[in-house]
Amino acid sequence: MTEHPGQLFAAGPRLRPEEVPALTAVALRDAGINLHGGKIEFLQARLSRRVTAHGLESFTDYARLLERDAAERREFVEALTTHTTSFFREGAQYRWLEITGLAALEQARQHHRGDLVIWSAACSTGPEGWSALMVTERARRMQTMQRRFRLIGTDISRRVLKTAADAVYPAAEVAGVPVEMRRLFLLSSRSGDARCRIVPELRTLAQWRQANLVEGTGLDGIEADIAFLRNVLIYFDAPTQAAVIDRVVRRLRPGGYLFTGHTETAFRHPELTPLGPSIYRKDER
Repeated sequence: MTEHPGQLFAAGPRLRPEEVPALTAVALRDAGINLHGGKIEFLQARLSRRVTAHGLESFTDYARLLERDAAERREFVEALTTHTTSFFREGAQYRWLEITGLAALEQARQHHRGDLVIWSAACSTGPEGWSALMVTERARRMQTMQRRFRLIGTDISRRVLKTAADAVYPAAEVAGVPVEMRRLFLLSSRSGDARCRIVPELRTLAQWRQANLVEGTGLDGIEADIAFLRNVLIYFDAPTQAAVIDRVVRRLRPGGYLFTGHTETAFRHPELTPLGPSIYRKDER
């Protein structure tokens, strides 16, 4: 049966305009998410299942539950966070990295011992980080660079982190992976269920951990040479954006690169030099 938008939440309570501020206040306080005065349809769509799961009669009751239940606040943040991502999304950045960025970075890191680090700071289900790791590992195998990269993926959502770590994706989701990289880095399911998995050689180079970019928790020990901070700043107000950017830049080694989303360019940072659309280098001091 085809569901129509008006039928999706008919069984549960409807969100009233006067109930919105209490919910948006929790979103801002606990996750730094700015809902810009409240989006009723968005909140209705994302939170109805939570309200129904607790057998509550109104979103006012749900707001009261959030104030006393830390576990439900975590579920609340999970429900609000949009996990939209894809392999090789904003592909021009990966091409720049492959053609221009890696050679310059390897030269800058010639005296650095150990592997270099890619950090996908809001990694969602993993495609962003896996795409970057495919680029760097193919360059190493082609001997256009010598250094090996490791991947650190962080996100506020435990659910998406599990998907990233499992590294199993529907075939349609990996359609954006170039043919050669599909051959090198993807395994097709033996069960014939149209799923693919990242090869073990890449999985051993990746770690995934829960972190909160707004609070700075979960970020200890990260020192990255390449950082992706894409399509997450749009959730935050201007002061929170500035704090998050600074938090990421502080964990980026001098001479390293920061990639942001193409719609997230309205910021400046004293340690960043623009190199191209949504591509920045941290100044060496």
